[in-house]
Amino acid sequence: MAADEHEGLLDGEERKVKVDLTRDEEAGGSYPPGTFRKVIGAMVGLGLAIGLTYAVPAPQVAAEAAKESAVASALTTCMESAPGLAGLSCLHLVRPWTLETDPDTGEFKYVPFWNLIGRELLGMGQAAEVADAEAKEAVAVAREEAEKAEVEEFKEVEVRATPVQEDEKVPPLAPHEDDAQPVEVPLERPEALDRFYAALTRTHLGLPGAITRAMHYGDSAIGNDGITGAIRSKLQARFGDAGHGFHLLGQPNASYRHQGVRFDEKSPWQHCFIIFDCKKDGYYGVGGTTFESAGGAEIRLSTAQKGPMGRKVARYEVWYAGLPKGGKLRLRLDDQEPVELDTAAEQLEDRWHVIETDDGEHTLSVRAAGGGKVRAYGVAMERTVPGVVYDEMSQIGALTRRMLNFDAEHLQRQISRRDPDLLVLMFGGNDMNTQGTMEKYKAEYSAVIQLFRKADPLLPCLVMAPLDHGERDGSGKIVTRPIVTKLVQAQREVAQTEGCAFFDTYEAMGGSGSMGRWVRSSPALGAGDLSHLTHHGHKVVGAMLYRSLMQGYVDYRKRVAGTPVKALAEN
Repeated sequence: MAADEHEGLLDGEERKVKVDLTRDEEAGGSYPPGTFRKVIGAMVGLGLAIGLTYAVPAPQVAAEAAKESAVASALTTCMESAPGLAGLSCLHLVRPWTLETDPDTGEFKYVPFWNLIGRELLGMGQAAEVADAEAKEAVAVAREEAEKAEVEEFKEVEVRATPVQEDEKVPPLAPHEDDAQPVEVPLERPEALDRFYAALTRTHLGLPGAITRAMHYGDSAIGNDGITGAIRSKLQARFGDAGHGFHLLGQPNASYRHQGVRFDEKSPWQHCFIIFDCKKDGYYGVGGTTFESAGGAEIRLSTAQKGPMGRKVARYEVWYAGLPKGGKLRLRLDDQEPVELDTAAEQLEDRWHVIETDDGEHTLSVRAAGGGKVRAYGVAMERTVPGVVYDEMSQIGALTRRMLNFDAEHLQRQISRRDPDLLVLMFGGNDMNTQGTMEKYKAEYSAVIQLFRKADPLLPCLVMAPLDHGERDGSGKIVTRPIVTKLVQAQREVAQTEGCAFFDTYEAMGGSGSMGRWVRSSPALGAGDLSHLTHHGHKVVGAMLYRSLMQGYVDYRKRVAGTPVKALAEN
């Protein structure tokens, strides 16, 4: 056998060895005298030693050190502060079980000291403490967000009545309580978002018609409008609610559900989702799904009845297609007389229809009324007041490259119509199961960004890294899948190449092994599949991105303070 080869379990011939643990003269005899007495004595001695660790009260200095330091360093600190026989008081640090109160749950927990000191002996203590601290911080954020959600109310933003003067300057940014919160991970290249921040400044100043729009595309990580809904609510609470934004004409899957809007699919439409490459013409609409019906399909979109966002709408915009032998599309606002659109056209083309109404609570019905096949995409719900619109454009189950199924010119027209100030991309979760090199993946991601920015090559873009994805190792411990860090680094390089800002979601969660800690947290932030987040987890990641965005906004406002307000429109 070669030197570098190893004999496996199934290699080589079977070898049998007989082991005789007794000598012939002792066969069938009893154990030597005193054996059990020695064992019992050792057990009693061990029990007394353990009892002594509990009998000795802990000195105050030692107790404080144990709270703030690792076990090994705490023991050293205690012995130094209590020399001689007084050092016996430090025995509490080696109690087999320590009864502690979890600061997050308030429940008591038993912690074997060897689990703690063993990490120190293996050199993992400090890293473990940092990771645990990050997980607790995330839990604290989740609880804070949950408490806010219970008391948040719909707020109106004051609209400026006077026009901007020629010599008017951008005022310094007033302090805001959100800006005092810690930022887990700063944006990389936040200056790439200056045009977005300029739009946000116009909105913040209350200029008439100053609506800041963001479009957030991604895979199932943003499904159920979790992360996107959290960001939307925070931005709208601070800068104003300019409407819910874009909503598909139906549900391409069960995970497509939006917050801040009421959706009722009275009769479902047939749909074609971009990830299946089911439309060879590449016309999927801005939301990535096309809906068709020869008659009878109907959906209703209404303003929200509760919560801090989506309570009013003043403008419905229906996105549909003109096509040969197209049928009728019937639109009905509240109880008003319906409007019928003839979708017939000489060739496939993009169309839009706007319904304006008073700013308030409304319901729009969209129905295929027969006369031929109707093809439509969705509805945008907005207001006319200054504020933020944050579109959730989830592509559940999509590989990054699936976005290349769009017809380039069609997507260009669709995005131009939406007129966004920010493009956010969060893909990668499904790319972890594919084969291929990182160079190929980077080329695909760059192609996607270039496709989405074809209509506006300078459109501010933000690449949001994927969530940590876990798997169980041989011992059952949840560890980060090796592909995660490779994808994160690949996306970081793509963002830099394409001139986009970058948010490291993976590091914001806590880096290596963070999904395991999020799954075990209370409340749970990570889902049981070790790849997705819970409702609380969505809130945390949304809050993390919001704080990073606002850190960039604060820096931008410092740079433009004192410059002409009118110059903001030129950014």
